[in-house]
Amino acid sequence: MSALIPYVVLAGVAIGFFLVCYAVFNKNENVESLEPTKKQNDHRTLYEQEKVHIAPKYKEPSKSNITTESNHVEVAGTVANTSATTELLDCDTVTADGGDSQCITVEQGAVEDTIALGESVDVLEATREISLESTQMIGAEGVEVSKPQGPSMLEETRLFNAAEIDAELMQSVVEDEEPATGQWAQAAQEDKRVAMAVEPFIQAFGVIRGDSLHYVEDITREALAALGILKLSEVNALLHNIIIQEALMAMQKAYAATPTDWMKMAALESFLDVVQSPKSSTPYLVAFDALRVLPHLTLGHFQVMALTLMLQYSRNSNNYGRIHFKHYVEKYIEPFISDLPLDNSFYRQLEYLRCTQPEREQVTLTQLLSNSYPFVFNFRGFTKEELFRVTDGCGVDSRFVVRSLNSNLYKLAMVDESLAPRFFRETRISDAVVQRDLLALMKSKPTAFRGVEAREIMDNISPVLSDLADVYDTSPMSRISLTLLGLYLGRAHVKATIGEEFDLSRWF
Repeated sequence: MSALIPYVVLAGVAIGFFLVCYAVFNKNENVESLEPTKKQNDHRTLYEQEKVHIAPKYKEPSKSNITTESNHVEVAGTVANTSATTELLDCDTVTADGGDSQCITVEQGAVEDTIALGESVDVLEATREISLESTQMIGAEGVEVSKPQGPSMLEETRLFNAAEIDAELMQSVVEDEEPATGQWAQAAQEDKRVAMAVEPFIQAFGVIRGDSLHYVEDITREALAALGILKLSEVNALLHNIIIQEALMAMQKAYAATPTDWMKMAALESFLDVVQSPKSSTPYLVAFDALRVLPHLTLGHFQVMALTLMLQYSRNSNNYGRIHFKHYVEKYIEPFISDLPLDNSFYRQLEYLRCTQPEREQVTLTQLLSNSYPFVFNFRGFTKEELFRVTDGCGVDSRFVVRSLNSNLYKLAMVDESLAPRFFRETRISDAVVQRDLLALMKSKPTAFRGVEAREIMDNISPVLSDLADVYDTSPMSRISLTLLGLYLGRAHVKATIGEEFDLSRWF
């Protein structure tokens, strides 16, 4: 019996060894079977971290709340339809006034990225629905135009007012005019008024071809209608003022020499400003100078002044991303490059006519763009993780975040820091610390917008912008600025071409 004990011990050891091995290998198989579930959970956790949080109290502004100082932050807030599923999460946040708010997680579908919706087609369509664009004179955002209280003393120097002239004529002895009762009679009286207003032009220039006479009568008819002149006695009173008669003939001459819609609108508007503006006002003097030089200007001259006005003196606060910048180029650049002059003689003529003045230093188009849109071109942006970190995990409404133009990062939907107050109001970010950190984050990665990289960015926005840079940088356009007369004529051409008017009151 004692001889069998060693064999029993060996058998027990062997059995124990096999049991231990079985347990170890069976555990590893269980662990491997659980790995896919763990990876799925990790992926879900990462996805949850990348969701964009917005404040639940956010309300989309109505179109009636958009004012003349609107910027694209307002436009981005008007997007009504997005394919999104909203999920409420308990994420307590303390605002600047001490109140508590929650975070809402928004999952966006069918978009390039869940964090950047501000540069979407929906936002662009919302922009196009707004009649008033956000292109304004530089420095005019947020500036309230003060209106005079009561009549101005300058009104006493106004050259012509149809109501006042009519009242004076009623007190004097004038030839009675029978009121026109029928349509043909009214047309006949209108033709008489136009013929009386055209007579000084015919006497001054002698024989006039039929087409030229037609153009003179056409613009004269519109001028009389704009002044509200309905009687021959009012036309006679108008012509008795030698200054008005000179301005009228200059308007007629400009349109007869260049019978185009853009010349017609510029000449007509200049004449009306001379007649209706006080003699002591700047618009009166500038409009009179405009009438003198209009016959000597071509479409190329006007396009130079219009482009210089829009590039140097104005900016569009919608231009925070590629899609909207492309829309800006299509509306504000492309209509003004058909006859853009390359010959330096055109620019010398503008200087001789006192529409432009030379500058000592050259400013290229890339420098202009970087000065007008620093957040778009001078900084590369930030990552998602950085955005969530500075906002304590709540993020920013995805409609106010866009893709960067010069990197694969993200940016806030504003073109420079001056628009930050309105941006934070629209996004309902009231915490001053968060506001400060977001602006610091926007400026955390500066870059130089120049050279080959700048040209590639412009070409990515629109090839037209890149081609314009070639012309702008190699022509005198990069070395000139506009005088008051150039600003006036440039504004007139923009209005005649795309129907948009710029406010020049800060210069006038």
